[in-house]
Amino acid sequence: MANIDDIAVLRDSVAMADGADIHLDPERAERLRISAEAAGLSPEAYALRAIDQAMDGDWAEAIAALDDYDRTGVSVSAEEALARFRTRVEDRLAQRP
Repeated sequence: MANIDDIAVLRDSVAMADGADIHLDPERAERLRISAEAAGLSPEAYALRAIDQAMDGDWAEAIAALDDYDRTGVSVSAEEALARFRTRVEDRLAQRP
C-alpha cells in the first residue's frame, strides 16, 4: 500500500470531487507502464481500473457489515470472529484426504 510520503497528490484550486492528479515516482511510473502495457490498456485506464477495484473491494464488506449492524444492532468481537474463522479452517483441513 502506498505511503503518503511516496505519493504527492496535486490538486487544482477546485474541490477534490472535481478531480485530482497523482504524481508517481519514477519506479512506480515504470511499473504502471509495464502493467498497463501487459493488460493492453493505457496507463491512465489501468490506474483508474486499479483504483476502482481497490475502493470497491475494500469497502463493500465493511459497508455490508455496518448495514447489518444498523439493521440488527448485533456485533461480533474481533476475537469471536477470528475464533469462528479458525474453527472453520481447522474443520476444512480435517476433511482433506
